[in-house]
Amino acid sequence: MDNNERISKLFFEAGQLKRLPRSGWSLAGVKNAESVAEHSWRASLIGLVLAKMENVDENKVVKMCLLHDFAETRTGDVNRVNDRYIESKGEAKAFADIFSEIFEGEFVEIFSEREAQKTKEAIVAKDADILEVFIQAKEYRESGAFQSVDNWMKNSKAALKTKSAKELANKLENIDPTSWWHGLKKLQKD
Repeated sequence: MDNNERISKLFFEAGQLKRLPRSGWSLAGVKNAESVAEHSWRASLIGLVLAKMENVDENKVVKMCLLHDFAETRTGDVNRVNDRYIESKGEAKAFADIFSEIFEGEFVEIFSEREAQKTKEAIVAKDADILEVFIQAKEYRESGAFQSVDNWMKNSKAALKTKSAKELANKLENIDPTSWWHGLKKLQKD
């Protein structure tokens, strides 16, 4: 198989993440939970912002965030309850199977660095992932989709490592998720 064929198949495989719901929210009773792709997209945006705030390599952090759950196309989304019973090594193997022959394993190295949590970029990328869960929990709570998220939010907040992520979590906790559009819809006078 040539590289363009591998990449073409990768793009189709990525589509699976759009159809794969985040299983933890399903356990919590959220109907129509966000997909893995939706989570990864916002985590990537958060990663970009946190990388700027923490003054680390933005490109590397965004790559880590964008790719961190890609193996779930093959393993499914493993939540904290599943993780108690399933070996986590399957995700690393699936990731290596997907990416080892694409771009000379660069993405496998990025994934491994994030998992090892030994560089500032890896820590920022993990914080972006956690902060995204915190935000999603708040949105579900405020929308009425799932009221019992206080523990999720508390645990997420406690897991944050960077100063910027901790400060943002404190701010996010007290902001209405719909406030971004308040004031934008004003009556126009002719």
